[in-house]
Amino acid sequence: MNFRAIWKYLFGDSARAFGSLSVVLLGLLAVVPARDYFREWRGFQKQYLRLVSHRSDAASLNRRFQGGLQQVWLPEIGVVDRCTTCHTGLKEASLLDVKMQPFRPHPPTPHTLTEFGCVMCHRGQGTGTTVEDAHSSTRSWEEPILPARYLESSCGQCHLAPLTGTPRLNQGRQLLAGYGCVRCHTVKTPDGATMTGTDVPPSLAHVGEKTTREWIAAWLKNPQAYAGSATMPNFQLADADIRDISAFLIAQSTPSGAEKTTAAVPSQDDAVIQQGSSLYGESFCASCHAVQNAAGLLVGGSLGPELTRVGSKVKTEWLAGWLNNPDNYDPGTAMPHYRFDSKQIDLLLAFLTSKNDSDFIGNTRLSPATQAQAEHGKTLVVERGCASCHEINGVKTPDNFAPELTLAGSRPLSKILFAPAVPHTLPDYIAAKIRDPRSFGDALKMPRFTLAPQQVDALVTAILAQSERAQTMPAVLRVPARKPTGYRPAGKAGQLMDDMRCFSCHTINGRGGDMAPDLTWEGTSVQRAWLVSFLKNPNTLRPALIRRMPKFNVTDAEANTLADYIMTAYQTPDFDRDAIDATRFTAADAEAGKELFYGKYACQSCHIIDTSKDKGYVGPTLTAVGTRFSAAWIFHWLKNAQTLRPGTLEPVWNMNDEDARAIVAFLLAQKGAPVKVASR
Repeated sequence: MNFRAIWKYLFGDSARAFGSLSVVLLGLLAVVPARDYFREWRGFQKQYLRLVSHRSDAASLNRRFQGGLQQVWLPEIGVVDRCTTCHTGLKEASLLDVKMQPFRPHPPTPHTLTEFGCVMCHRGQGTGTTVEDAHSSTRSWEEPILPARYLESSCGQCHLAPLTGTPRLNQGRQLLAGYGCVRCHTVKTPDGATMTGTDVPPSLAHVGEKTTREWIAAWLKNPQAYAGSATMPNFQLADADIRDISAFLIAQSTPSGAEKTTAAVPSQDDAVIQQGSSLYGESFCASCHAVQNAAGLLVGGSLGPELTRVGSKVKTEWLAGWLNNPDNYDPGTAMPHYRFDSKQIDLLLAFLTSKNDSDFIGNTRLSPATQAQAEHGKTLVVERGCASCHEINGVKTPDNFAPELTLAGSRPLSKILFAPAVPHTLPDYIAAKIRDPRSFGDALKMPRFTLAPQQVDALVTAILAQSERAQTMPAVLRVPARKPTGYRPAGKAGQLMDDMRCFSCHTINGRGGDMAPDLTWEGTSVQRAWLVSFLKNPNTLRPALIRRMPKFNVTDAEANTLADYIMTAYQTPDFDRDAIDATRFTAADAEAGKELFYGKYACQSCHIIDTSKDKGYVGPTLTAVGTRFSAAWIFHWLKNAQTLRPGTLEPVWNMNDEDARAIVAFLLAQKGAPVKVASR
């Protein structure tokens, strides 16, 4: 049968043509419902019903099941979400044993789907109803679903303060501030604040007093060869550029005007060095400074610079002056004034100068610098943005030295130039740029940082949190970070607290560090006699901690001045320090408290009273707690410690008043050794 015959058969007359076209039209109309019937999401819903049909709670699961397209619409936050069309079991806790997607229930979360939907946290295209459209990047949608390891970035869209459940996001934000990223890149948080650096790059205005040109050159060559904990990146400088930058930094150095400290040549006697090491330990320098031990492990804190090879770096005269009073050289330093005498300074000089590594600068050979080299060095310093971190004479701090990262978590893929072999996703681009910036071009200024893979993931998480959605989030949903106050204590006590840099470790009235306890209510919590004794000679309160309060060699008068101020100014308004009369407790009260301490509440799991039996090293030792805390403070601490120090590890016991008073009586009976009070 040829074409003409077929045409005549189908369209030979008007009746045949009408019938044929009707059949064609009917077929075309059938395509739409057929296509809808076979949609991917319908198949998932059928699989879900088959999955639950054999379960013991099938009846209730079927009753709660809602077929068809499901949608959450939250116009105030710009969310249109159809994810529950396929993810039908998200709210069903009884399906915890189901591991197959998309039928697994959602893990416990403080938020509900009706409040935030799914794309708020997971990203992706909420209006999509196929796996490809919802999860992937398409021609019309550039924001695919987030890889699981970066999921915490979504929490950062609302939560601007650290959260217990977001360790990766917390670390990423700490790295942005601690590695100086925000000194070159502007990062504005959704509350309008600009992120500032928490690192403390040293001023180079007087660097010639502190170290030598050879050390500077070796440091520029590879900072991590000097200190494994160094946060300064490797700029991968050529030897000639290193020569010229070191020439300029020495040339621009000016006298600091600090009072000169006469220093003897450090002793190399092993016995003297050991005495210096003992003084270093007794002064708890390791609370802030780390030193590499014989096993190659860093031991100590990170608030101050690593001291493993400090003897290779600093000049003896400068170090002596620094130990005498750091404030004379750097008025903004976090290091306190220890009030060391000349003998102690000599001992510390012997110990610290023994921490050297001749190999670090052994191969550095520099001829006298020329004017041309120094001028070229200055040009390089300006081009590399060194003044973004360091104070340098004759060089201004640059503005907008590097691209702003405020919206980096929403950067369109169409505006990104990907390096070869980098997958075309935003997280992969950010990770590659952090790991090896120069892979995107040798002319780029961003240096290479020494980062572990988990640190790279943390930084990517923090940067992804800087999104357009975060910036436009309604204020009612935003959880702001705590902003430091400008609090400054007054009078002689305030001068002493500034001299000892109390705020480097302690927070008081919203200002200060978090390495040591908050002292805002210290006047309510402690007894005056204990406080004076502790200021004179800080003892060990937590045996398991390396970081402990140093001894500042304060006089009796200074200790009393500080104690009077603290006891008067730092009191909670919630209760009276003297509300509970400790003299009214009886031996029977103390015995009842002992039974509760060791029995019902098992406090010895974390605390030590009987040093021969108790094994608790988590909390502070309580052997002399009766000389330290006030009765009212202990009582309210037992009732709810979180109201006094939010975030403390002490549980909320829901303890009744009778039990609390009994335990107070028992704890007040723990006097330890007698407290010696400094004379006024």
